[in-house]
Amino acid sequence: MRVRLYRNLKIRDQRAWSLMAMEGPRKGKVIGIVDGAMLQDVTFVVSESGRQRVIRERAKNVHAFVDGELVEAFALHSGEAPSTRSLVRITYDPYTMRQFIRTDCAQDVYESDRVVATPNGVFAKLPPCARARSRSLQGLFGSLSAADADDWNG
Repeated sequence: MRVRLYRNLKIRDQRAWSLMAMEGPRKGKVIGIVDGAMLQDVTFVVSESGRQRVIRERAKNVHAFVDGELVEAFALHSGEAPSTRSLVRITYDPYTMRQFIRTDCAQDVYESDRVVATPNGVFAKLPPCARARSRSLQGLFGSLSAADADDWNG
């Protein structure tokens, strides 16, 4: 089933994710709030108008999400979480970025074959960074760490 995954802003302390159905009888409805999920054939989407509203109002709103085919949703405390060892951490901060970026070289990310979301962030299967376009997070954001930038949607 095709879903939209985004950080649940109402349960932020628990670092939960919302899953919205993008097809079927519950299309457009949240079908679950989960600790983690694995998606395939993923597209990373940022609504520019939503991003501008966050900047203007300094208030959170859901405007950035991951669209993909749901492989599985899981409760991490159950030990079901897949390994993220060979995956690249992805981050997004509406105040400093227009798009999701990879934390290893700060390149924009628009799609991936596989994504794993955990309470600690989003990790994607991506090819190695292209050196010509590579830039460090330190150079982009000064002392901002990847963990600081991982607060989706404001």
